[in-house]
Amino acid sequence: MQNYLKKHYPLLLSFCTPVIILLGYFIYRGFYPFGSSSVLTVDLGQQYIDFFAYFRQTLLQQPSAFFYSFSKALGGQMLGEYAYYLLSPFNLIFLLFPGKYLTAGCLVVLLLKYGLAGYTFGRLLQHKLKLRGLFIPTLATSYALMGWMIANQLNMLWLDAPIFLPLIVCGLYDLLQKKQSLGYVLTLSLMMIINYYMAYMICLFLGLFFIWYETNYRALKQLRRDIWLFLSRSLLAVGCASLILLPTLYSLSTSKGQYTENSIHFKFEYAPLEMIAKFMIGAFNFEQMPKGLPNLFLGSLALFGFCLYFLSKKIAGKAKIAAFLVSAVFVLSLCFEPLDLLWHGMQFPVWYPYRFSFVVSFWMIFLAAIALKKNHFALKNWQTLCCLGLVGLGLGYIYFDIKKFDFASTLLLLITALFNVLILLLLTLPKSKVHKRLNPLAIYLVVCAELLANTAYSLNNISYLTQKEFEVPTKALANDAQILNDLDSSFYRTAQLYARTKNDGIAHGLNAGSYFSSALEKSIPDFYGQLGQPDGDNYVGYYNGTLISDALLGMKYLLYAKDEAELKTPTDEKLNVTSYRPDLIEYNKQVVGKTTSIYRDPYALSLGYAANKQLKKLPVLYDRPLTYQTNWLNAATGSNSKTKYFYAANFNEVVFQNTKKQTSLTGSFFKKTDLKDPAQIIFKFTPDTDDPYYLTLGPSLDQDNVTWYLGTQEYPAYKTFRHTVVLNPTTGNKGEEIILTAKFKKANLWLQNFVLYRLDKELALQKIEQLKQNELKILDHSANRIYGTIELTSKDQFMATTIPYDKGWHAKVDGQAVKTFKIQDTFLGLDLTPGTHTIELTYVPPYFYLGCLISLGSFLVLGLLYYKKR
Repeated sequence: MQNYLKKHYPLLLSFCTPVIILLGYFIYRGFYPFGSSSVLTVDLGQQYIDFFAYFRQTLLQQPSAFFYSFSKALGGQMLGEYAYYLLSPFNLIFLLFPGKYLTAGCLVVLLLKYGLAGYTFGRLLQHKLKLRGLFIPTLATSYALMGWMIANQLNMLWLDAPIFLPLIVCGLYDLLQKKQSLGYVLTLSLMMIINYYMAYMICLFLGLFFIWYETNYRALKQLRRDIWLFLSRSLLAVGCASLILLPTLYSLSTSKGQYTENSIHFKFEYAPLEMIAKFMIGAFNFEQMPKGLPNLFLGSLALFGFCLYFLSKKIAGKAKIAAFLVSAVFVLSLCFEPLDLLWHGMQFPVWYPYRFSFVVSFWMIFLAAIALKKNHFALKNWQTLCCLGLVGLGLGYIYFDIKKFDFASTLLLLITALFNVLILLLLTLPKSKVHKRLNPLAIYLVVCAELLANTAYSLNNISYLTQKEFEVPTKALANDAQILNDLDSSFYRTAQLYARTKNDGIAHGLNAGSYFSSALEKSIPDFYGQLGQPDGDNYVGYYNGTLISDALLGMKYLLYAKDEAELKTPTDEKLNVTSYRPDLIEYNKQVVGKTTSIYRDPYALSLGYAANKQLKKLPVLYDRPLTYQTNWLNAATGSNSKTKYFYAANFNEVVFQNTKKQTSLTGSFFKKTDLKDPAQIIFKFTPDTDDPYYLTLGPSLDQDNVTWYLGTQEYPAYKTFRHTVVLNPTTGNKGEEIILTAKFKKANLWLQNFVLYRLDKELALQKIEQLKQNELKILDHSANRIYGTIELTSKDQFMATTIPYDKGWHAKVDGQAVKTFKIQDTFLGLDLTPGTHTIELTYVPPYFYLGCLISLGSFLVLGLLYYKKR
């Protein structure tokens, strides 16, 4: 038992030490369940946690949503989302944390990932580098709490990569030294399945690591055999992961793949010396997230050990040269644009730059471990002086240019210098018997203290959601979702007028029309940009609907948050209002809850409808959303193309304050008369009818340039957009004066696409009713199957749907397979003959079955190799 503990306690400490350090910090910060705060911040709070809720719901309630979900904006494949966000085995832990407790689940998963990163690196140190004793958990903790891990704690989906990287390297050692394929192929293929994006970076790193390994350990005559082993087993790992990789490749071709950079600039992105500052304690804050320097903090011991690798006479010259060349590639990759792009799959990251820097940190700590072991964790005096000189130059550079680094301060420089000196002293002290016993413990404690200091100073710079900010809207949305589930079992979409995030739909099983994901198909934001809804490269929000767009997209229910005047009792449980929709009075109030109400749109269409063939020719039209909606309705109903539903309305009075008066408003530029004083334009109009009025705003009129007010209250609307959006300032207020105010945020204001319209409600609803006469009657539905009947009355009609087009959709009409095609550059269409037809639509991810066959064959080959080796 004593021998067992002696052998395994270093690995146990490698796991426990980072867990204890982080747990202590989490308790200190009061993260739920230890206080009122939470670990949620930035994308973890606005995106990932909703995916975790979707993961729970899919596994426990709706397995068919694994392949496809109508909660993904208007609908979309989900296997690509799983491949990027949700295939980590750690996500199974979330099954134990429902609803508001999901934040506690995030904390548990974070602690486990930190601990296992330390454990797997400890295994590499123990089994391949033959380290012993406390030095294993010391370096393992340096790895688990490196700057990249701390900075990317909020990107939980990436944290599996540092766990698997040491295991993959262990497998590579076994492959090249013992011809054992199993460990390398399984760990690499599992990493590819868990997160292809991080796996891609690891694969690039393995190529460089292989070059160093061959130079360091192998004779030239073995090179051909090793190259064959490395390439063939790496390809075998790709084959084993093909069941996920092939469908994901198709998903990327319709989403992220369409944003690949076509032009490369051969330039340095910043002065390379600036990355020195990222080795100091606390070198991270919020400003570093969108566009910062690579996260490289390792701690003093690992940094000095890395330097020692090139200073030690006990390491062969060819190994140093190879390590230097590989390190030079890493340095260039961290600042030279073409290499940076290569590591990120030829796409610049949206926030969180230099995501691959974890492999650089692994490399530095790995070399440090080799050097420190060979030198018995001791420095000679001349080596200490060299390290001290490097530290002095680095800290001096930061100190004299400290204003350049928004995270740096004199206090942090002093703390960094203190730990540097302490570690150098411990590595240089004379080697007495007492020293040999106590020195490893002293180094371990100092390193832990340094890593804790970096963790605290780095994470203290970030703000977090409180538990209440997560819990209150989550509870309201879950309650509304349950009410709708009990109320209506048919297929429908639900628009939100209040929201926590754009991913509320997938988190709560609502087909809400909004979504935020790196794997969002490009056609969806393109369509939203035409429709008048907020959109970006990786998000859409259905917040600014009209009576026409609600009906055509089948938004059968709308979730509304009561304002203070409607609440029976005052409450601080405020919900985030995303849109002001007075045209709700045209709908039926279905359910009234404590803080929310649910409205039913009686005009909402089904997923499919009989449309005139004119709709096949509907052109793309940006920045004229009401014209696009008019054209869509006219084409679908076969109406005259000149039929109008929206009529331009005039303002009765316009007041200009601190800006010159102009007779023309739309498209005009306004400047502050006195730059020191505030400026605003007040628009007044009195509706002639009770019809809904809509206002279009060009992208120059977003929150960066202007603040909008309706009366005396700030206008509740989604604040950012890149195409013209539609607002609904009034409905049913005939004869009442409406006042809109635009307050300048800058010296200039461009009233881009600023037009007020009145909707001819009666005519619009008449046309919508025409479409409802021949809509798809859905008899059965699941996430990946739609079954129903539809009647076409004319040969000039076809079946149009608002299901986003995807090659994975397969259609049967009256039991016979038919081809699908794309309409409106977005949706799925079917050609049908006049009469009544049964329609069955089923979804299978493209290339999924082919991927399964390749994976099965690859695992058979791997099994044969294992059997042969045995």
